[in-house]
Amino acid sequence: MLDIKNIQTFYGKIQALRDVSIKVNSGEIVSLIGANGAGKSTTMKMITSFIAPTGGDATVFGKSILSDPIEVRKKIGYMPENAPLYDDMTVNEFLHYTAQLRNIEKKDQLGAVEKVLKECSLKEVQFQTIETLSKGYKRRTSMAQALIHDPQVLILDEPTDGLDPNQKHDVRAL
Repeated sequence: MLDIKNIQTFYGKIQALRDVSIKVNSGEIVSLIGANGAGKSTTMKMITSFIAPTGGDATVFGKSILSDPIEVRKKIGYMPENAPLYDDMTVNEFLHYTAQLRNIEKKDQLGAVEKVLKECSLKEVQFQTIETLSKGYKRRTSMAQALIHDPQVLILDEPTDGLDPNQKHDVRAL
Protein backbone atom coordinates (compact mmCIF):
# COMPACT_ATOMS: atom_id res chain seq x y z
CA MET A 1 0.00 0.00 0.00
CA LEU A 2 2.69 2.54 1.04
CA ASP A 3 6.28 1.93 0.08
CA ILE A 4 8.90 4.58 0.85
CA LYS A 5 12.33 3.91 -0.62
CA ASN A 6 15.40 5.88 0.39
CA ILE A 7 13.79 9.31 0.42
CA GLN A 8 15.99 12.18 1.36
CA THR A 9 15.81 15.93 1.27
CA PHE A 10 17.83 19.01 1.99
CA TYR A 11 16.83 22.42 3.30
CA GLY A 12 19.62 24.48 1.82
CA LYS A 13 22.82 22.72 2.86
CA ILE A 14 21.16 20.91 5.77
CA GLN A 15 20.13 17.33 5.10
CA ALA A 16 16.72 16.96 6.76
CA LEU A 17 16.18 13.32 5.80
CA ARG A 18 18.65 10.65 4.82
CA ASP A 19 17.59 7.40 3.15
CA VAL A 20 14.25 6.89 4.93
CA SER A 21 12.55 3.65 3.95
CA ILE A 22 9.23 2.41 5.33
CA LYS A 23 6.76 -0.16 4.08
CA VAL A 24 3.16 -0.07 5.35
CA ASN A 25 0.55 -2.66 4.44
CA SER A 26 -3.22 -2.16 4.26
CA GLY A 27 -4.85 -2.05 7.67
CA GLU A 28 -1.68 -1.14 9.54
CA ILE A 29 -1.42 1.89 11.79
CA VAL A 30 2.05 3.41 11.93
CA SER A 31 3.38 6.24 14.09
CA LEU A 32 6.47 8.27 13.36
CA ILE A 33 8.20 9.09 16.63
CA GLY A 34 11.24 11.26 17.03
CA ALA A 35 12.68 14.45 18.43
CA ASN A 36 11.69 17.87 17.17
CA GLY A 37 13.33 18.45 13.83
CA ALA A 38 13.84 14.72 13.14
CA GLY A 39 11.90 14.91 9.86
CA LYS A 40 8.52 13.41 10.79
CA SER A 41 6.43 16.18 9.25
CA THR A 42 8.75 16.43 6.27
CA THR A 43 8.30 12.71 5.60
CA MET A 44 4.52 13.10 5.74
CA LYS A 45 4.64 16.07 3.38
CA MET A 46 6.62 13.96 0.91
CA ILE A 47 4.23 11.01 1.11
CA THR A 48 1.34 13.36 0.34
CA SER A 49 3.21 14.96 -2.58
CA PHE A 50 3.16 18.31 -0.84
CA ILE A 51 6.93 18.53 -1.25
CA ALA A 52 9.20 16.40 -3.43
CA PRO A 53 12.19 14.50 -2.09
CA THR A 54 15.63 15.33 -3.46
CA GLY A 55 16.29 11.60 -3.67
CA GLY A 56 14.38 8.36 -3.51
CA ASP A 57 10.67 7.82 -4.15
CA ALA A 58 7.52 6.58 -2.49
CA THR A 59 4.48 4.83 -3.88
CA VAL A 60 0.93 4.78 -2.59
CA PHE A 61 -1.01 1.81 -3.95
CA GLY A 62 1.56 1.63 -6.74
CA LYS A 63 1.39 5.32 -7.71
CA SER A 64 4.63 7.31 -7.46
CA ILE A 65 4.75 10.58 -5.53
CA LEU A 66 7.13 11.85 -8.21
CA SER A 67 5.55 10.69 -11.48
CA ASP A 68 1.88 10.55 -10.47
CA PRO A 69 1.30 12.99 -7.58
CA ILE A 70 -2.33 13.75 -8.53
CA GLU A 71 -3.30 10.07 -8.30
CA VAL A 72 -1.44 9.80 -4.99
CA ARG A 73 -3.38 12.76 -3.58
CA LYS A 74 -6.68 11.15 -4.59
CA LYS A 75 -5.87 8.17 -2.39
CA ILE A 76 -4.74 10.15 0.67
CA GLY A 77 -6.54 12.09 3.36
CA TYR A 78 -4.08 14.47 4.99
CA MET A 79 -4.41 16.50 8.16
CA PRO A 80 -1.29 18.65 8.59
CA GLU A 81 -0.18 19.80 12.02
CA ASN A 82 -1.30 23.37 11.41
CA ALA A 83 -4.09 22.67 8.95
CA PRO A 84 -5.22 25.76 7.09
CA LEU A 85 -8.91 26.46 7.58
CA TYR A 86 -11.01 29.29 6.16
CA ASP A 87 -12.02 31.14 9.33
CA ASP A 88 -14.79 33.15 7.67
CA MET A 89 -16.58 30.01 6.40
CA THR A 90 -18.95 27.91 8.46
CA VAL A 91 -17.94 24.31 9.08
CA ASN A 92 -20.67 23.22 6.65
CA GLU A 93 -19.49 25.63 3.92
CA PHE A 94 -15.88 24.57 4.37
CA LEU A 95 -16.74 20.87 4.08
CA HIS A 96 -18.87 21.45 0.96
CA TYR A 97 -15.97 23.42 -0.51
CA THR A 98 -13.59 20.58 0.35
CA ALA A 99 -15.95 18.06 -1.27
CA GLN A 100 -15.85 20.12 -4.47
CA LEU A 101 -12.05 20.31 -4.35
CA ARG A 102 -11.94 16.54 -3.95
CA ASN A 103 -14.09 16.16 -7.08
CA ILE A 104 -16.88 14.40 -5.24
CA GLU A 105 -19.83 14.30 -7.62
CA LYS A 106 -22.41 17.02 -6.96
CA LYS A 107 -25.11 14.43 -6.19
CA ASP A 108 -22.88 12.81 -3.53
CA GLN A 109 -21.55 15.95 -1.82
CA LEU A 110 -24.38 16.39 0.69
CA GLY A 111 -24.08 12.76 1.80
CA ALA A 112 -20.29 13.02 2.12
CA VAL A 113 -20.58 16.19 4.23
CA GLU A 114 -23.30 14.70 6.44
CA LYS A 115 -21.20 11.57 6.98
CA VAL A 116 -18.10 13.44 8.20
CA LEU A 117 -20.16 15.87 10.28
CA LYS A 118 -21.50 12.85 12.15
CA GLU A 119 -18.21 10.91 12.30
CA CYS A 120 -16.31 13.92 13.64
CA SER A 121 -19.08 15.07 16.02
CA LEU A 122 -19.48 18.41 14.27
CA LYS A 123 -23.27 18.51 13.78
CA GLU A 124 -23.82 20.95 16.65
CA VAL A 125 -21.33 23.48 15.25
CA GLN A 126 -21.85 22.99 11.51
CA PHE A 127 -23.33 26.47 11.00
CA GLN A 128 -20.75 28.32 13.12
CA THR A 129 -17.88 30.12 11.46
CA ILE A 130 -14.59 28.34 11.94
CA GLU A 131 -13.04 31.36 13.65
CA THR A 132 -15.52 30.96 16.54
CA LEU A 133 -14.65 27.31 17.20
CA SER A 134 -12.52 25.94 20.02
CA LYS A 135 -9.21 24.32 19.12
CA GLY A 136 -10.83 20.91 19.54
CA TYR A 137 -13.58 21.67 17.04
CA LYS A 138 -11.05 23.15 14.62
CA ARG A 139 -9.05 19.91 14.79
CA ARG A 140 -12.25 17.92 14.18
CA THR A 141 -13.04 20.13 11.19
CA SER A 142 -9.56 19.48 9.86
CA MET A 143 -10.05 15.74 10.40
CA ALA A 144 -13.39 15.91 8.56
CA GLN A 145 -11.77 17.50 5.50
CA ALA A 146 -9.18 14.71 5.48
CA LEU A 147 -11.92 12.04 5.60
CA ILE A 148 -14.50 13.57 3.26
CA HIS A 149 -13.48 11.63 0.15
CA ASP A 150 -13.15 8.31 2.01
CA PRO A 151 -9.41 7.99 1.40
CA GLN A 152 -7.53 4.71 1.25
CA VAL A 153 -4.70 6.20 3.32
CA LEU A 154 -5.01 8.66 6.19
CA ILE A 155 -2.01 10.73 7.24
CA LEU A 156 -2.37 12.73 10.44
CA ASP A 157 0.34 15.07 11.70
CA GLU A 158 -0.04 15.73 15.45
CA PRO A 159 -3.80 15.00 15.41
CA THR A 160 -4.22 15.44 19.17
CA ASP A 161 -1.89 18.40 19.70
CA GLY A 162 -3.40 20.91 22.14
CA LEU A 163 -6.52 18.87 22.85
CA ASP A 164 -7.85 18.04 26.29
CA PRO A 165 -7.89 14.38 27.43
CA ASN A 166 -11.52 13.81 26.38
CA GLN A 167 -10.89 15.29 22.94
CA LYS A 168 -7.75 13.16 22.55
CA HIS A 169 -9.80 10.06 23.37
CA ASP A 170 -12.41 11.04 20.77
CA VAL A 171 -9.79 11.57 18.06
CA ARG A 172 -8.14 8.22 18.80
CA ALA A 173 -11.51 6.47 18.76
CA LEU A 174 -12.31 8.03 15.39
